[in-house]
Amino acid sequence: MLSWASAPRAPSDALCASRVDDPGYHGLVGLVVLTARPDLPANRRLVETAEKLGSRLWIVDATRTVAVAGGMLLVGDGTAVLAPQELGCVLARVGNWRPDSVLAALEVLVAGGVPTPNPPASIRVGRDHWLTMLTLSAANLSVPSTVAGADPETLAEAGADLGFPLVVKQRRSRMGVGVIRCDQRDHLEAVLDSLWRVGDEVVVQRFVGAGRVSLRLLVVGGRVVAAARFKARSGEWRSNAARGAAAEPYQPSTEDTQLAVAAAAALGLGVCGVDLLPSPAGSVIGEVNPTPGFQLLERATAVDVAAAIVEQMLGLAESR
Repeated sequence: MLSWASAPRAPSDALCASRVDDPGYHGLVGLVVLTARPDLPANRRLVETAEKLGSRLWIVDATRTVAVAGGMLLVGDGTAVLAPQELGCVLARVGNWRPDSVLAALEVLVAGGVPTPNPPASIRVGRDHWLTMLTLSAANLSVPSTVAGADPETLAEAGADLGFPLVVKQRRSRMGVGVIRCDQRDHLEAVLDSLWRVGDEVVVQRFVGAGRVSLRLLVVGGRVVAAARFKARSGEWRSNAARGAAAEPYQPSTEDTQLAVAAAAALGLGVCGVDLLPSPAGSVIGEVNPTPGFQLLERATAVDVAAAIVEQMLGLAESR
């Protein structure tokens, strides 16, 4: 069994870790980040930050794990075991690659009593645009007018009633992929029909504001720790960082801060990025991302977002 007090010097290659054999580390707190992409720079930032804070953080490749219902998590070739009673806190960073593998690993650890800022059910809601809008609407928070359905003709009719322009989103799209602006009825019908034929589930939303600009507020532990304004590159209306948008510091208004914090609370997320869309009537919530990228935000704002995330995890671990 893998013990945090006496971890092997050459653990399974499904694990990447801070220097667990250094006697200078304090306590028996073990922090775990589950991911399908352990090589991402953001994950390395979390490891380095944990080291600076005198703690231990393991990056676990969730695609190399086997979740045992009612038990533990087998890692790699099965020689390493993550037992819930040995862990302080777990955070799942769930992207579009093998999301259910990451969530299965998270679910078995949470079922065993390991604290997490982002529960599995909350992540599932945040990864689904329809469930996100449904949850936020139930909390009386400002969101774009949104409809969902299966039949393309019926959905096109409902969408047209919202008024053009419209945005069609695959329900689990991320980083601006699978997000299509439609300015007229025939375009909308063609997009919905094409997506229906390949089996994609979608939502249709009223286009908000002038486009090209969004506000990303990073919420950790119920407070906004960093915020930036994202501007789409030339020739692009989507203001996602992954689509080449530029970021600049942004001092959020009291209203935007309260809206972002309320959105995180409604979904039950302790760490998330809340994307707000400016409009003449005030900001509306475009998306709540339970696995936010934060390095561009750090560069734009000079805020140590990684430290805020690790400190949140340490706080949960110490409360066990």
